[in-house]
Amino acid sequence: MPEQVLEVRQRIRALLEDLYGGDEFVSTVADAASLRQAGVSSNALVSLLVSMEDAFGFEWDDDVQPEALRSIESLAEHVVSISG
Repeated sequence: MPEQVLEVRQRIRALLEDLYGGDEFVSTVADAASLRQAGVSSNALVSLLVSMEDAFGFEWDDDVQPEALRSIESLAEHVVSISG
């Protein structure tokens, strides 16, 4: 796995920790686990996506595939793929 994907995963986890006020919840979520099934609400996901735009310096496309938003792993892979 490319090192860049690992770094992005760590940054996404840090953003989730900020949203949830610590790592108690985030530490229980596997990288490949569905964020929705793990208990991330729609509002929290939107907040995460906005935080990711700020942290990584991009804007989400309106036509982003829902699979890209499924997990920490898929979010990281998407960020790496668009950063070229």
